[in-house]
Parts: sequence; structure tokens; C-alpha cells
Amino acid sequence: MEEEMAMAEEVAKPQLELGKEGLACILMHVMFAATYLMPQRDRLLQLRRRLQQHTGDPAVFQELASSLRKVYVDGLHAGSRYLTAGLQITAEHGARDSFSVAAFSVIPNEQLYGVLLKQWLPPRPATQADAFARIESAFYAVKLAEEHHVPRCVELLVGVRPPPVIARPFRSVVGYSDDTVQGVNEHLAKNGFPEPEPAPAASATQTQANSSVDPDQALSYLHRACSLASLAVKHVDVAIAAISSWLDPEDVADTSQWVADISEVRSLQDGPCPSDDSD
Repeated sequence: MEEEMAMAEEVAKPQLELGKEGLACILMHVMFAATYLMPQRDRLLQLRRRLQQHTGDPAVFQELASSLRKVYVDGLHAGSRYLTAGLQITAEHGARDSFSVAAFSVIPNEQLYGVLLKQWLPPRPATQADAFARIESAFYAVKLAEEHHVPRCVELLVGVRPPPVIARPFRSVVGYSDDTVQGVNEHLAKNGFPEPEPAPAASATQTQANSSVDPDQALSYLHRACSLASLAVKHVDVAIAAISSWLDPEDVADTSQWVADISEVRSLQDGPCPSDDSD
């Protein structure tokens, strides 16, 4: 039923092309999303290997749970915000209806996982709508891992479900606002690009529920989180390649270098990626 709903959304959608300014704005946000999502995918894979080798030590479970919470609070949530900003630009230009699958927002979590993995999208986007659909699918994959699979894994490791992510300022971008997304938007505005409307803040409601510890079931949720993170990275890579091909190569190179420079500063602030003791 859910798959039929999703597929029905793909039929007879209007096509609306964005100009180069809008595409460049989207490209920058998606590039920033990639700088968060790729290392978090790698961290999830590392943590999965550690959980696969667990000996039942509660201290190890606590450590893994702490690391997982950092992944989805500091990484997946940040990546999803940048994807949200990119999708907002398509909505502001009236292009959202050309690609969006409304059913994604109402399909239950467990069913949405399968729908996202089975979704058919052209390997090489021929239209802007194809590329934007990749961004939307990446967004839902990230949010599903962030809000459902990783928290469930944490809950099954330590017996308590963690609170939901609360929106908070990112690390600063030198010369701009302390909020990284706002800093990017300020940079775009100074270069003549439109600034998207800010995304609504996440709910501050925090609920916790006691649960039994089950490392095997926790591993099952972590497997799915890894699959979703890998899927999101794939979608983002394809979208970046497609949008870049429609823009001036020099502008794309400048944008890529600017994103890389800021990401390097951020990685120095965050410290190196945790080592993988399982190797």
C-alpha cells in the first residue's frame, strides 16, 4: 500500500526549471550536507563492527550508546538541516511539486525503510526534478536514521530511549554568523543569491521510556541505520554531480573549494574521526 502511494506521486508531475542562481544555492547546501553525512556514515560502520564483536560488557554498551548519540546529534542532524535548506529553495521557486513524494511524510518508520531502499530513481538525473528527488530521498533516509533507527539502537543498548534532537547552533563559519547554515546563507546573500527562509525549530519535547537491553536487536537497528546513511550519501553524490554539470565549472570549483576549506576548519575543531579498535 505504502509503495503504491509513493509510486502514484511520480505520475504526471509539473516540471519547473530553476535558474543558475537557485541551482548554485542548492548545490552549496548539499555540498555542506555531504561533509557531515560521509564521516557519520563511516562512524556508523565503525560502531557496527564494534557492536558485532561485543562481549556483553555493559560498559562497552554505554560507550557505544554515547558514540551513537553524538553521531546523530552532531552529524546526521546537521546534514539533514542542510538538505532541508536545499529543499526549501525548490519550494520557494515553486518546483517542489515536480518531484516531491508526499507519501514519505506519512508512511510508518518501519515501512518507509523498505520504500526508500526500493525506490527507483534514474542513475543519471536527466532533469532538475530527478536531481531534487535524490536530495529529498537523502533527507528522508537521514531523518529516518536520526529519529528512529539510531535512537532505537541506543535504547536497546542501555535500556533508556534518548531524548529527540533539539535544534541548536552549529559551529561557526569564520567571518559570518555563529550558526553555520546562517553563515552559508549570508555568504550567498553577499554574492547576490536569495536567502532561504529558516527551517522551523525541532520540538523541544523530550520523552524517555525504559526498555530491556538487547544487543542483538540493537545490531539489527544499527544495520538499518548504516544502510540508510549509505543510501543518503549515494543520493547526495548523484545530486551534486548532476547539479554541477548544469553550472559553470569554475563556479562549481570555487564553491567546492570554499566548502572544503570551511569543512577542514570544522574537522580540526571537532578532532579526528575515532579510531576503529576492531581492525
